[in-house]
Amino acid sequence: MTTPAATTRETSTERAVAAVETAAPIAVGILAPFLDGGAAFTATLAYGGAAGVMAANYMNRLPAGLATNLPASDIMQAHKSPLFISTVTSGAALAAGIIGGPEGADALMAGILNPPSIPGIISLGWWAAVALVPYKLRNVLGRKMKKTAALQTVVNASTKEHPAVEDILKKWGQYISHPQNGSHKGQELTVRTLGPNRWTGTITAPVGSSVTVTAENVSSVYRKDAGWITFKAGAHAGEKHITVNLTAPADLDTNTLAGAWKKWVSRKGGLMAGTHLKDIQDDPNTGGQVALVVAGEDLDRLTHPDRMDLAGALRIKNPLLISYEPCQDPREAYIRKMDRNPLQKGAPFPGTHVLKANENGYIQIGRGVSGFPARIQIHDPALGAQHVIVAGATGTGKGGTLQIIALAHHVNGSAITYADPKGSSNPAITKMAAYSGLGIDGAMGALRLWYHGLMHRVEQSARDEMKNFKATEERPWAPLILDEASKLLGENAEYKKEATFVINAGATLGRSMGMPVILANQLLQLAQFGGDAAIRDNVFYGGSLILLRSDSSQKHLVDLPENFAGCNPADIPPAWSGDREMVYDPNKPLNDPERTFGLCFAASPGAHAEMDRMWILEDATPHIDTDNITIPADWPFWEQRHELATRSVLPDDIKDQDDLEAGTSAAFFGGFEAPKKPASADDKILQALEDTADPLGIEVNYLHKDQIATLAGAQGQTFDNALTRLTKANKIHRQEGARGFYGLGPKPTADEEAPGE
Repeated sequence: MTTPAATTRETSTERAVAAVETAAPIAVGILAPFLDGGAAFTATLAYGGAAGVMAANYMNRLPAGLATNLPASDIMQAHKSPLFISTVTSGAALAAGIIGGPEGADALMAGILNPPSIPGIISLGWWAAVALVPYKLRNVLGRKMKKTAALQTVVNASTKEHPAVEDILKKWGQYISHPQNGSHKGQELTVRTLGPNRWTGTITAPVGSSVTVTAENVSSVYRKDAGWITFKAGAHAGEKHITVNLTAPADLDTNTLAGAWKKWVSRKGGLMAGTHLKDIQDDPNTGGQVALVVAGEDLDRLTHPDRMDLAGALRIKNPLLISYEPCQDPREAYIRKMDRNPLQKGAPFPGTHVLKANENGYIQIGRGVSGFPARIQIHDPALGAQHVIVAGATGTGKGGTLQIIALAHHVNGSAITYADPKGSSNPAITKMAAYSGLGIDGAMGALRLWYHGLMHRVEQSARDEMKNFKATEERPWAPLILDEASKLLGENAEYKKEATFVINAGATLGRSMGMPVILANQLLQLAQFGGDAAIRDNVFYGGSLILLRSDSSQKHLVDLPENFAGCNPADIPPAWSGDREMVYDPNKPLNDPERTFGLCFAASPGAHAEMDRMWILEDATPHIDTDNITIPADWPFWEQRHELATRSVLPDDIKDQDDLEAGTSAAFFGGFEAPKKPASADDKILQALEDTADPLGIEVNYLHKDQIATLAGAQGQTFDNALTRLTKANKIHRQEGARGFYGLGPKPTADEEAPGE
């Protein structure tokens, strides 16, 4: 094993060689002019031999036998570049002194003082080469010998008395450096420090060879993870410094975020290979850690990982304990590894003050996993009203989310139009709405009324040259809230064509008119929203998006906006925990799963989505100011709202624009005016029944709907819608006990039917 004295001697020898390499060219330049003929000849021969050896050493052309037998061959190998430069510059000085005498030596060494002459340029180049030698050897020349020797003496003196060090050296000598059986024969270890967490040492190879011990060799001997063992280059190829950690270092401890990331995520072939973490901090909000993920130099940007894949890569059993949030810089993101998810307990609704929009139109809808408020924008001071989409499976909190958004509009003075095709989804919203339409027909009526308001504002804005919408008491924000949107917009919906027409208009024009569209649905596919690209582009991509737990197919069928990159609502499990024991124990109570109600990803345009949870608000009724339900005071047809709700707004269904009250819109959309028809479907049906009615009015003549369609010249959904409207208005009625037969006027009472019998 290496002794302290031997190590000290080798280090001092190397420093002496380095000093000679540095001083040789200058010394030769000074002495060469004074050599007589015989001495000059001898010096030239000696230089030629030395130069040949140094050149062969520099080009790795020395025979193996010669290299082994040369003194200090390990130093020659380590210093081959500075030795070669020193030899060349010394040869130049020798030639100048012998051939040119004192004048030649002066020209070479002092010519630098007389630029820009040719001797000055040559002298400058020579001095630059001379100076390069000590620069290359700066680590050797700068070493503090006394301090190092003292440290070695102290450390090695202590090792003689420490049984742990004796054990380290014994194993090294037996398995690694043993001259016959060692894996790396003759590569001796000197232990330098020993502590409770690590020990360090220096490995020295035999003269003429390099240190080749690897972390795997050391790991097999001392039974430590190879990742806990590091090497650092020594002063030359025959020396290396080693550190063996006895416990996992911080950046390798897989219980820490840094260790797990380095070992599993950023490794070669890992989920996010080539990345690294910086600014790692403890996160008191989650009991874990948060860090900034940064793309390495070989990466142009971060790829957004699937959250389930990321949880698996970090060996996290519950995916709800991992959070990944992209930053605006495409090379950065935030990663959170949590001991507990702060959203599990939820946060009770703190009061309507959190729903009061700030100057930029943002409201707080819940809490984010980061501890920051979860916010969406309901209106923008420059762009106008902001659309919103809420998506989530049944039981995920979609209704509660919609209730909070509606309450936000209520406390901010909006005139709400509410359409609920199911009829009983959210009674609290009905109480705060200026107009509610329940059931399929009622919901379609709400859309029709809202459409008339939109067209009125479009015409008014064009007439009065209004640019940016400014809400006032007379002209308030007027959102349309449509729950279960697919019931009206889906592929098989009865009113698909008309509902899509209305939502298209709202998506395109509503924002600048202060009339946002708020859609709630279980699925996000375009087919569920009328198959209309304008709805997708203006509502889905241009507004706020709240994604509660949904079907796994959503990820593959929907291109989420860029600010939702890496978010998959299907990654949200139904419950915070639900795993059970493998073997049933009747003495142990079963673990009841706790639902992830209200857990979502939410963001407005320009903000990146993070995991959020909505405020817990069972019923918004106590927070509704029933004495201040805002109505759209600027709609001049408000008194006729119930009648307008029964009439189709499709251009093909409108008889004459004069049928609408003054101030209502023409069938205007997209820059064209609808063509006028001689009669509406309603009027054609009434005319057909009147033409076949009993002239005396004693009996009711009933016609089958197919006969009515033929006489009226109407068919399809337009005809069916007209029948429904006329029946509800008691202008026609269905025949009792006869399917598909209709008669003129309201349904006769029992007394009226008696004489006919």
